[in-house]
Amino acid sequence: MQSISLVILAAGLGSRYGGQKQTDGLGPNQESLLDYAIYDGLMAGFTQIVFVVRESMMPSFKEALEARWGSYRNKYYPEACFECVLQKMDDLPEGCEWPVERTKPWGTAHALWAARKCIHEPFAMINADDFYGRDTFLRIAQHLTTLDNHSLDACLVGYPITRTLSKNGSVSRGICEIRGSNLSRIVERTNIETDGASIWYKENETVQLLDGTEIVSMNLIGFSSLIFTVLEDLLTNFFTEQIEGMNPQQLSAECYIPSALQSCIERGLSVPVLESNSVWFGVTYPDDAPVVCDELLDLVKEGAYPTPLWTQ
Repeated sequence: MQSISLVILAAGLGSRYGGQKQTDGLGPNQESLLDYAIYDGLMAGFTQIVFVVRESMMPSFKEALEARWGSYRNKYYPEACFECVLQKMDDLPEGCEWPVERTKPWGTAHALWAARKCIHEPFAMINADDFYGRDTFLRIAQHLTTLDNHSLDACLVGYPITRTLSKNGSVSRGICEIRGSNLSRIVERTNIETDGASIWYKENETVQLLDGTEIVSMNLIGFSSLIFTVLEDLLTNFFTEQIEGMNPQQLSAECYIPSALQSCIERGLSVPVLESNSVWFGVTYPDDAPVVCDELLDLVKEGAYPTPLWTQ
């Protein structure tokens, strides 16, 4: 069977949350959303898990990786391996330069590109601070095992936008247009809000209403390893077109994964949108945390997960 990898983007700053939401204890025994992602990923058959972290996180993260998950993996999934890679500001395609005034990371497309040297097989990527559910991991893992890794390939799991919003503030989502069962267009919207009755986003100070039927990407996306060539081209264009010549006040632009998917579509690739029966939830703001705690507790009570999660 085709080996498959899981890339977990864990380098985010958590600025709106105000802390390290990737590793905050939200489960009944202080399990993090990252804990559940690793657990579900191993159960779904991913044999390599790659964590993309920032430099300040690396020492403590690698220590926690072995202390918390190492013995469980060794006992139950000895064929699986964990790797950590750094998302570094100066790790850029050849010829690209970054302005010294910029301190914020370059976005999810750059974070994924940081894993290019250790991914050589079809893989899925996820955010470390989202809960996707085991059914979703199983669904995308099954799809990835059918891919020809010598060809460019991509897929994503879509979620109804109404299930992915926060009542505590704005969120960013990749809004999908779907034709048949394939993605025809995806656009990242960074200021989506709801008051419970309406949903809207702001673009150039203009409010645009959404009707609530939209399907969005939550960065649960599958690729063949040839995507790294697409990412390199995308990042080169990003730095050439958006970063060069900007003044320090404008240097907040990021390069997002939906742009990579859109590049695949423009190259003529069919990108299937996979369905899942799992419920998504996550934390963007501190006030989201109690809701997530309740959701996790309900799943444990239903018998979906043991507690503590890492029982030996």
